[in-house]
Amino acid sequence: MEERGWRPRWWLFAVFAVVAAVHLAGGGWDSTAAVGLPVGFAATLVLVFVRRLPNWVTGEWDSRPWSRSWVRASRNRTMVALPFALLGVVAVLIGLIDHPPHGTDVLYAAFVAALAVGLVVVLVVRWGRAVRTLRLLAGPRTALPARFDAGSGETGTVTFPDGTRAYFTLHDPPREVVREFERAGTLHVTAAAPGKVLAGLPGGDEFARATLRVARATRTPSRSSLKRRLRLRTVAFAAVVAAGVALEGAAVVLVGGALPWVLAAPILLAVGATALWRTRVARVVRLLAAGPWTSITAATMATEADGCPVSGWAVFPGGLRARFHIEHCPPDVGAELLRRRRLWVAGEPRPGHVAVGLPEGDTFAVAWVAVKDRHARQHEHPRS
Repeated sequence: MEERGWRPRWWLFAVFAVVAAVHLAGGGWDSTAAVGLPVGFAATLVLVFVRRLPNWVTGEWDSRPWSRSWVRASRNRTMVALPFALLGVVAVLIGLIDHPPHGTDVLYAAFVAALAVGLVVVLVVRWGRAVRTLRLLAGPRTALPARFDAGSGETGTVTFPDGTRAYFTLHDPPREVVREFERAGTLHVTAAAPGKVLAGLPGGDEFARATLRVARATRTPSRSSLKRRLRLRTVAFAAVVAAGVALEGAAVVLVGGALPWVLAAPILLAVGATALWRTRVARVVRLLAAGPWTSITAATMATEADGCPVSGWAVFPGGLRARFHIEHCPPDVGAELLRRRRLWVAGEPRPGHVAVGLPEGDTFAVAWVAVKDRHARQHEHPRS
């Protein structure tokens, strides 16, 4: 797959807007706002539009090949940072008890409490993942006969010990590991079962995260069920918000003291997690509602497509070539692609995530479409 093109970091404008709204709600327009907001807006413009910035400034950490030594270092760093994060939570709680906030200070107190608790949760989750990864890497490996798709290097098929055929996908694999797998025709995994596993050479330091999926075991979603799922998640989100407001109000009226400020952090985390849970489905619904279905010419090297990953080339109506990848390809979409060399896209074909399916069908899939920057520039500015 081609590397995804760079885009401005538009989400940082939302961060600036939230910070500015909190400050203005608390103190109004004062001398601090008159100086700080223009400076902050200028810094936000730099963060949004300047492409090459240190990753510790933007948080856009580059994907790197996984290695056992890197996971150990990540675990050790997390263990060192966790006690300081816990001390920060204790300090916030002591501050709330000794000096309970009033009025607009409640917004600042709730924001700081959510940051402190959220940092502890993130560190605990990262530590647990690192420990589990190291435990899996220390265990035995199973060698599975593998065959890579032509020109892919990240997808292919494997055969389990009982003879069952499965599809695999490697996520950000080290090149040396992929070359060794292709040369030996064997995939060494931590578990010979469908699901997420680790793949690497026995005794080696580097490894890759892999997904094994049994052919025709994936149930393709339907558009009607997706709409019902969105309605259910919307109701669940509204219920969590209502329950959080009621719980916080009851704590303020009946108990008082520091308990409402302690409850604010987990309530905000629950609301945020539920909103993210709903957004994942809402995003797919928006892709399906992008516009009428458009047919584009496409081709793939796969021999069958029924719930398995499919990659290939596509040609936009204007002649622009692009690569596409479908992680879970429905059977009707795969049949249309293999037999008629055609792919139906919801809305105008464009780089990025798009919804693919059939205009008269009920199944769909989300495909990633990538276009090389030089091809896009040649298409937009052809030579005379």
